[in-house]
Order: sequence, then C-alpha cells, then structure tokens
Amino acid sequence: MKRFHILDGLKIGGIENQALTLSSEKCIYEENYLLNLNQEINCYSDKFFNQKKYQNLNIFSLKRKKGILISLTTFKIFKKYKPISIVIYFNNINSLWVVLGARWAGTENIAICVQNAIRDLSIKSLKSIILLKIFNLLNVKLVPCSKAIKISYLKVYRNIEFNNVIPNCINKKYLQEEINSLKKNKRLSKLKTILMIARLDEIKDHETLIKAYSKLQNKCNLILVGDGTKRKKLERITSDLNLNPEKIFLGARLDIPELLAKADIFALSTTLDEGFGIVLIEAMAAGLPIIASDVPACREVLDDGKAGILVAPGRIDLWIKEINRLIDSQKLMEYYKNRSFQNLEKYDVKNVKNQWKGLFKK
Repeated sequence: MKRFHILDGLKIGGIENQALTLSSEKCIYEENYLLNLNQEINCYSDKFFNQKKYQNLNIFSLKRKKGILISLTTFKIFKKYKPISIVIYFNNINSLWVVLGARWAGTENIAICVQNAIRDLSIKSLKSIILLKIFNLLNVKLVPCSKAIKISYLKVYRNIEFNNVIPNCINKKYLQEEINSLKKNKRLSKLKTILMIARLDEIKDHETLIKAYSKLQNKCNLILVGDGTKRKKLERITSDLNLNPEKIFLGARLDIPELLAKADIFALSTTLDEGFGIVLIEAMAAGLPIIASDVPACREVLDDGKAGILVAPGRIDLWIKEINRLIDSQKLMEYYKNRSFQNLEKYDVKNVKNQWKGLFKK
C-alpha cells in the first residue's frame, strides 16, 4: 500500500515538519512518499535527512510547474504508483491542480490538511473558502489540525463540510532521545533562557514578547528562532529598546532539539490567526514550561491552560508578570514541566497516524 504526502516546497516550518513526520513513520505493509512540487525550494541539507528518524523517508522533488501542468505531472506519478491515499499540506490553487491530477489517476482517498485559521471575510480568507467549497464538491476530505481552525471558518461561512480534527504530531521517541542526550551537556546559568521558535510573519506576535523582555533582561535571555517578512521591522524594534538584535535573532535553524535542550522556558506569543503551533508539542517533548498567548489554538493544545500558562494576547504587562512568576518559582517551573509531559502522548506520531488511517477507512 502506498500513501503520498504533498508539499509545495520544503521550507522550514510547522507544516513541513508535520509532513516529514507522518511520511517517515514506518508502518507494516505500507510505503509512504513525500512529493515536493518545487525542487527549487529545499531548506534542508542531505545531513538533515540522514538522521535515523528519516531512514524510511522517500522523497520525490519535481521541477516547478504551473496550472494544468501540475495536474499532468502528478497524474503520471499517481497513475504509476497507485496510492491508496493522498494528503496535501497546503491550501492554494496548486493544491486544486494536484487534486485534479489525482482524480484523473483514479485516486479516491484525498485529503487537505487545513493548517491555518481565518479571522474575517478578507480577500485571502474568501479565496480559501472558495477552494474549500470546491474540494467539498470534489469529495476531498477537509481535515483541520485543530478545533480552532474549524470554528474560525464556520464562524465566517457555515456551509463548509469538515472531517474530524486530526492534530499535528511529532515523533516523541526520537525527539526526546535527542533532547535528553543534549541536555547532559547543558551549562547552568544565572539567567534563564526563554526560547520562541516561529516564522517572523503577521500570524505571530513577536513584538509583545520582545517588549516584555526589555523589562526583564536582568533575569533572562531571549532567543528568537525563525525568519520571515517581519524580521527587519522586529530588529528595528529591538534596537529601539536598546537590545542587541544579533544576540536575540538566530534566523531559521534546523538544530531545534539542541536549542530546546538549552532553553529553560518556551514562549509562543501569537495572534488569533494561529492554527496550531506545532512548536508547543516540541516544547512539551523537551519538558519545558510553556507560556503562550491565550488564543483558541494555544488554549486547545495546552489543555485550557492546564499544560501551560496562557496570557492575554498583546498584553505586555501580563507577559512580564507571568514570566517573572515562572522565573521566581522553581516549584512552578517543575509543575509546568510535568504538565508538559502529561499532555504529550496524544500528539505522538503513532497515535496521530492511526487517526489518518481511520479517516481513509470510512
């Protein structure tokens, strides 16, 4: 049995992480393939894919095509390999061309993994809604990775048919083994290290965290991992606050386990547009206490605040208060470390993979 997972470029981010994790999980009587539609976008090195956790990964990377040529190219691949299911991890016009190619090849089980929430009826949201309605007509399964995403769409437009939520996941075994090994070499410091891993874009709210940190720099260090369109703006804000951007912004990185192993606290300052926040479950695997914005997606992943501290989005004063409270109390740190571990199991790839199999059996 062959299953295909489709990406439109191998970027560094949560969506790509999800596709890599699911497509590399070994299953008896099953072959998984990751199809990259754009070989020009590949932010990963050969060394990265040589890791043990990716030993079962089979990748096809295609020359960039547009429009109907995507359908023709994917039709030939799907006709040859005859996959029993296809999961597409992006929602744009290219995903529609892939669906058409799969339908022409006779593939019945096709799903779109819906990863981003919407807030209102903007032009961008309207395009997404129209595509989802077309997928409904084509009998494509729409699988949101959180209840927050599903609700965000249905608030704006009720007539979209979604399947059950299937959350994002990590390979708990490999990630924890790597982090625990790296923690043995962790150096103790008087200053706690706060880590945030996220693209520097409009969905996230790095600005609030940076401004809160500017009042706490005598008690902690802030590390921001990721790149994006807002980097220059955020670096200017950092400089205006008399902070050193070179020490704070690390850019896009692949050594996430090492960074998690060195951190003391994980933060995710984000907006209502947040869809899931896969970095939250990576932080859980690292046993880090978590502070996140109190938006639906984070609230869902952190079990309504039981597995992490939730802070009103944009409230710099409350971020300062909660970071202070956590840094000043080792007991509180240990409490949320334990809560992180306890909340992790449902996000392990073995459990999530079974949910995907169940979806295609219906």
